[in-house]
Amino acid sequence: MEIGVFSVSDITTDPTTGRTPTENERIKASVAIAKKAEEIGMDVYAIGEHHNRPFFSSSPTTTLAYIAAQTERIILSTATTLITTNDPVRIAEEYAMLQHLSNGGIAHPNPGINFIELRAGYRF
Repeated sequence: MEIGVFSVSDITTDPTTGRTPTENERIKASVAIAKKAEEIGMDVYAIGEHHNRPFFSSSPTTTLAYIAAQTERIILSTATTLITTNDPVRIAEEYAMLQHLSNGGIAHPNPGINFIELRAGYRF
């Protein structure tokens, strides 16, 4: 069993303070949460893709690459990938590149799928 953090990349008002963080603050907090998850021994950090408010992550691969550069062992993954508004080949390419850059630290939410192998199966 793996234990981790699953984020849908939401920007919501803090119920204790009534303050809504800025997009920049929420992105920085997301990176800090991923780093803390690794520090305390969690296995996975996943972030979702959204293209409207109140969400911040329209490019999860960019965010995950930034996190991968600052972590060593936590598995990074997608919590939501909008395949209906993206080219599936492009998605496979982006995650395959990220898998290379993170030395294999990227996982598809469906166990057993390897983005590098998935990309290799497409004919260009």
